[in-house]
Amino acid sequence: MKTKRKWLLGSLSLILTLVLSLTGCSQATNKPAAEPNDSAGSGANTAEPVSITYSQWGTAEELQRVQELLDQFMDANPDIEVKLEGKDWGSYWDGLTANAAGGTLPDVFKTSYAYIEKYAELGIYKELDTLLADGGFNLDNIDDSLLGLHQYQDKQVSLPIDGNVIVWYYNKGLFNDAERNPKNAPTPSLEPTWDEIIEIATKMTIDKNGKSADEEGFDAKNIVQWGMSISPGSSMDWFLEPELWSNGAKLMNEDGSLALDTPEAKEVMELFIDVTKNKKINTTPAQIEGLGGQVNLSITTGKVAMNPGGNWNTTNYQEAGIDYGVTYLPKFKTTQTVVQPAGVAISASTKHEEAAYKLLSWLAGPEGQIALAKQGYSLPANKEAADTYVETAGEANQIFLDAQKFGIISPFTVKKTDLVWTYGEQTLKLPLSGEGDLDAAISELAAQIK
Repeated sequence: MKTKRKWLLGSLSLILTLVLSLTGCSQATNKPAAEPNDSAGSGANTAEPVSITYSQWGTAEELQRVQELLDQFMDANPDIEVKLEGKDWGSYWDGLTANAAGGTLPDVFKTSYAYIEKYAELGIYKELDTLLADGGFNLDNIDDSLLGLHQYQDKQVSLPIDGNVIVWYYNKGLFNDAERNPKNAPTPSLEPTWDEIIEIATKMTIDKNGKSADEEGFDAKNIVQWGMSISPGSSMDWFLEPELWSNGAKLMNEDGSLALDTPEAKEVMELFIDVTKNKKINTTPAQIEGLGGQVNLSITTGKVAMNPGGNWNTTNYQEAGIDYGVTYLPKFKTTQTVVQPAGVAISASTKHEEAAYKLLSWLAGPEGQIALAKQGYSLPANKEAADTYVETAGEANQIFLDAQKFGIISPFTVKKTDLVWTYGEQTLKLPLSGEGDLDAAISELAAQIK
């Protein structure tokens, strides 16, 4: 009896197995090999969902805008979930270094042009050239000056998505006020020379008695309004360097040595010393501190006619109620500027290369860049978003896009980072204002970065 029941159970099991097998074969036979239109027709997503991480620095407000962009990407790519990891500037880089050591890098992350070499040497970037070529990404929509700053050993390791561009600002209110502009100095032209700027600044520098710097009896010890405010030793990467290029000089040589001991470089630095020490038309470091400490915000004090700054400073000027004008940086021989583009990169260790590339190419491509431009805060790197940016930010901001063509291609190296942010300011700030021995400072700085 037990044997018969066992036999029956075994037979039933075998029959069930055969039925299921045949059913499965029938379903497989009737199902198309591929169903590319299923998700479009039914709203269902048949692709295997992928979850990737995206990391960047920023304030809470900035990160909220980033999340808005990522939400738009996910709407367009429902098979990809992107988790945002946001940090402040300082902890972001410490975290990235720790992630690199621990093998826990985000799949896609924002990177600064200034740290490309440092982190490329850690091996965290996936080279993008093959991915970009296979994906048909149009690099012609991004200026070479921006792409070059995101290359390592001639390989593209990140793509620019937004940038800061350095320009020359002036306070229109001072120029339009007869009492503040008694010599009727004109506002700067679009591509001013240093001769033009010096002439304007001389007329706009006023002492307590209302005399300008070009008048007999001008009291240089009691200046109440300066024609300009520059601090080359405190702004080596974003002001001094493009001015050196403008005169055929450089900040550093290709071998990483200091390049300031040349006639062309000396001519630039001596002009800056002259306008501060001798002509008295530029603020000294001590006077800059008295005006708030930030040279690029000097015109907001109402005591300075002109200063260099970035496109991000327009917000500062608007908040201060300043009616400002914008031109390109003053030139020696050619118009030059610095564009400081942030970019996006893919981790060399990502396990989701296809999804990571989709996100990177979206953020740096026309769709993501237009979405960025519509937010009205950041300067998009992709030319396809230029019209949208101007429509959103206003016609006056067209100059920031146009200025990118004057951007110098001078990638940061580890030595350059040390020069600009560790040794440069403390060594050159005072000598470039006429306080100290310039030649001795250059020699000291050259020894520091060997």
